Amino acid sequence: MLGLCTALELARRDKRVTLIEGASDIMQGASRWNEGKIHLGFLYAADPSFNTATRIIPGGLAFAELLERHVCQSLEPYTTEDDVFLVHCGSVVSADSFASYAARVAELVRQAASRDNAPRYLTDVRNGRVHRLAPSQLAEVTASSDVVAGFRVPERSISTVPIADLLCQAVRAEPRIELHVGTSVEGVWRRDDGRMDVATRNGAHDTFVGFDVVVNALWEGRPAIDASLGIMPPAPWSHRFRVAVFARAPRSRLRSAVLCTGPFGDIKRYADGRLYLSWYQAGLIAEGHAVEPPRDQALVTAERAAMVKDQTLAALATYFPRVADLAGAASELEVHGGWVYAIGQGSLGDRASSLHQRDKFVVSVDRGYISVDTAKYSLAPWLAERVAGLVSGS
Repeated sequence: MLGLCTALELARRDKRVTLIEGASDIMQGASRWNEGKIHLGFLYAADPSFNTATRIIPGGLAFAELLERHVCQSLEPYTTEDDVFLVHCGSVVSADSFASYAARVAELVRQAASRDNAPRYLTDVRNGRVHRLAPSQLAEVTASSDVVAGFRVPERSISTVPIADLLCQAVRAEPRIELHVGTSVEGVWRRDDGRMDVATRNGAHDTFVGFDVVVNALWEGRPAIDASLGIMPPAPWSHRFRVAVFARAPRSRLRSAVLCTGPFGDIKRYADGRLYLSWYQAGLIAEGHAVEPPRDQALVTAERAAMVKDQTLAALATYFPRVADLAGAASELEVHGGWVYAIGQGSLGDRASSLHQRDKFVVSVDRGYISVDTAKYSLAPWLAERVAGLVSGS
């Protein structure tokens, strides 16, 4: 997501771009297969400093306008309705604490969205408020007594699969972008004259030579490429390979909901008839803290995919009984995912885990070498615009 958006931003500035992709096609990993939450900060109730919300709100607000510029169409056909956050009895944050936190985040969102020339979110959030569900309303959303409170918040998601297809089309149609797929980057080497060469494997070229600027936009293995230039990330960090269930069920009456705050699950229902269903414990199939992610642990075999699907649907059905109908109603019901990199480690079931705080992402610059921690899907277009500005001086 970040790499494609950066390439398109640079092409708009009349720069020639070489885009190198390790997979057989672009946008086949986590950027294609995720929930598409366009974060405004409500998920991070275990960060009482509000640093995470403050850092990610600008990118979330800017997402729609920047992405629509790339794909040349509205995102409205691919969005969800407002999310409902359901506080689990095992949450690391109490219902009252979540209510106070969410109200403050909504205030921060209103302030940011009401500034002059502020970008437009997926929906108008200038007067966005958090609404606590009455008991009767909560009963319409979930059948589980494990849910102690519910809140409707002004935050939405987009359907990532069609968005990935639209971005791929935009990149392939741009004559200033030279695309190389099936080409894995092994390292970057700086010449005596300051220009850089990019060493690769598997592709038609062993080395791409003579770059003035190299942007490392990887989600999988980014620290290893940084290390080839002697750059190490702040510690601790984690690589997590997460998968979820992706379905197509246009007649489903499921609604978007998040079980919070901790290692639970969520559902997204998009306007295009697609669904996303995730249960954290079933979907986290590999995790590592070395410079390279543990790729050998992240093989999604048919047997493992079936297990993830069964466990995810069974767990969610205890909260949302209509999930049980998907096996017969969905025309597609598949397991997909990808690697996610984060500054932080620990369990989401531990309030002290640094994974509850996602404000440490940085853009590092070293004499033309730019490494970007995307942090969140929703931040990619916003960060790409800033990286392109660094490169072009605009």
